[in-house]
Amino acid sequence: MSVTKTISRSGETRKLTLNGNPGAEFELYIKQSSNYYNFDTDSFQTTVKTLKSEIPSNGVFRRDIVIPEVTSNTSYDFYVRPIGSTVSNLKMTNEQKMGTLFQKGTATATFTTTEDTTLAIASGATGGTLTTVDTTLAQEGAVTEASSKFVYVHSIPTWDTETGGAWTNARIVKQNVRYGKDTVWYVEDGTNIVTGLAVTGENIIDEITVSAISGNKVTLSAAQRLTDEQELTFSPSGWEFKNIYFKIVTQTSGTTRVDVKNITEVDKVGISDITVELDIDEYISVKPNAFPVNVNCPAGGSVKIACNSVCTNYLGQLGDLDANLASKVFKVHSIPAHATSSAAIRLQSVSVIGVLKKEDGEVYSAGETLGTATTDLVYHSHASMEDGDTDIFYYKTTDGQTPTVDSSTTQGKVTVTIV
Repeated sequence: MSVTKTISRSGETRKLTLNGNPGAEFELYIKQSSNYYNFDTDSFQTTVKTLKSEIPSNGVFRRDIVIPEVTSNTSYDFYVRPIGSTVSNLKMTNEQKMGTLFQKGTATATFTTTEDTTLAIASGATGGTLTTVDTTLAQEGAVTEASSKFVYVHSIPTWDTETGGAWTNARIVKQNVRYGKDTVWYVEDGTNIVTGLAVTGENIIDEITVSAISGNKVTLSAAQRLTDEQELTFSPSGWEFKNIYFKIVTQTSGTTRVDVKNITEVDKVGISDITVELDIDEYISVKPNAFPVNVNCPAGGSVKIACNSVCTNYLGQLGDLDANLASKVFKVHSIPAHATSSAAIRLQSVSVIGVLKKEDGEVYSAGETLGTATTDLVYHSHASMEDGDTDIFYYKTTDGQTPTVDSSTTQGKVTVTIV
């Protein structure tokens, strides 16, 4: 046989092309197991059906073939027989089979939410499956901690088409071919293409994957005959998703449970099973929040910083929204340092840093507890700082549980911009 091709179970319309001398007569038929393609109804039947035709004046015969949706693996054999004086130069088997189209059966995408610590995820929020296009999967349940500690939402997982965002096996990269040959092809941009991704496109033959990637140079698992500017799609096992949307059902950060919901829809079913995983530890944990703060400070002046009200929470709004905010203790984690002061770096002087003071003028040191409602924290800029300079320090929080839990030391970043 000359070529093979693998498509998904959802079916598609394939264009059959035969090149030859104008007027050359031939007979064509397509067989699927014991069924034959009916060229009049574009469906398969048990009785033999052939199409007798000839090569048109332009030397190219084209015919659309409608491949139906299936639930199990199948294949379609394409046969062509010359009629009369016509001589075929196609590479065929003894039975005059010129090619086979393979079609995959049912494939399943499983969406699971995992964690690596002591969090417990309700069964309703994990392990859901999708097998068909345009079917919505809604997973919902509670995230708790094994010993009933408070759980906190730090940020909302987001899906990015070209990287998959927070989800594994969820990227869809589309790139146009620039040039290439056989297994090596150059695309416009190789960013986000990784080894193992399935490659699909109009001229892709068989189940092709990415064997290697270097810059915009893509090495395929088998040689292909592609065309310049042809669009290729790179995705895990050929799966494509329309949307992956995660939300917090209720604002319960800072209590013993957080209710979450994940909504997903398939745009294209792949050719094999995959598992799409969300590791929730990065977004929800037992550590209380110390949300990031961004404030402006006049050159040569000062600014009062109430971390609990000017921070930006996981909803993108101002203010700490942990339910146990009233019992959280705010502390200075680290004071400004020359390594994080753009002015100190610009002037190459370790002394050009801001100072953290209390309202009475006493200087804060790392580890000190901030005053009531954190309103007595005042940042004083250095005299050498100019508009556009930035300075950074960190605060942390401790919740009121027994034993207490501290926020992550990578949270609580305060960025001061001189204006």
